[in-house]
Amino acid sequence: MENHEVEISVYENDSTDGTKKLLERYSELLSKRCKTTFTSTDIGTEHLVGKEGARVKNIANARNACIEQASSIEQFDRIVFIETDVLYKPMDAATIINHEGDIVSGYTTNAMGQFYDAWATRKTSEETWWNHGIPSEIIDVWSTFNGICSYAAQPFQEGARFAGINPRTNDIDCDTTVICEVFRSMNHENIIMLPINIRHPPNTLKERLYYFKQRLLRRA
Repeated sequence: MENHEVEISVYENDSTDGTKKLLERYSELLSKRCKTTFTSTDIGTEHLVGKEGARVKNIANARNACIEQASSIEQFDRIVFIETDVLYKPMDAATIINHEGDIVSGYTTNAMGQFYDAWATRKTSEETWWNHGIPSEIIDVWSTFNGICSYAAQPFQEGARFAGINPRTNDIDCDTTVICEVFRSMNHENIIMLPINIRHPPNTLKERLYYFKQRLLRRA
């Protein structure tokens, strides 16, 4: 496996469940291995609450803050975003990160095995939702994110940023779909989804019961 210089940028806002303390501890440990930047802010909002436009705007601002608080991005080859609530194998993450596409992801499923990141993932420019099932091969897509997403650094170096308004349609849209549109406008159109499963742990009661049942069946 190749060795790479890595820098980690962590940003959080408005957590009330102990996340700040946990991230502070992890960031301190990570800083012994590589340059790590951690920022915690209270902006008076919950990014998953309220009108959809406010939600994607806040998430986009958080992603941009992660980019801008890091060292000069001119020295980076890839910029990788990893959601905090996904489960994955390190080698699968390495495959996504080391791929040479302009934007590369796996695919996410919920605890019941259903495709998860459907709003961010689109096969064509006309779609607004992924309705093509679980991929079994590499797929060229119009947009993707799916838990772990690796981006060519050059468009970010040239000013590309996340936003909550789609520049092509001028409508409120998923922030990770918007950055795919921005990349395309800058002639970075190699956007692909790999058949690598990035999983979300159970969140709802229905998912927890299903997950528990599956574990029992595997033991039987």
